[in-house]
Amino acid sequence: MYVMYGTFVKPSSLQGCLALADQALQSQGLVVVKGADGADYLVAGGNDAVSVTIVAVPQPNGTWMVVSASSMDLGLATQARDVVRDLIERTPTP
Repeated sequence: MYVMYGTFVKPSSLQGCLALADQALQSQGLVVVKGADGADYLVAGGNDAVSVTIVAVPQPNGTWMVVSASSMDLGLATQARDVVRDLIERTPTP
């Protein structure tokens, strides 16, 4: 099993970042098993080949985020992490 992760700070609200995380998973055709429901700081989803977890933590200068992807295929884990992270970073918050 390979696990790839990356962190960044998005200058946006916690709820906005979690909503983007949810949208990013859906846009990649991944099943969201734990959505942005406002209960905590986590969004998770995946399919048979890859699992992606996004954690968001409010900070004074925005929201610190970690995007983690795991798969039996290193390339797939890397690609999932990179695509989901890029979608969250580049998309303006709702």
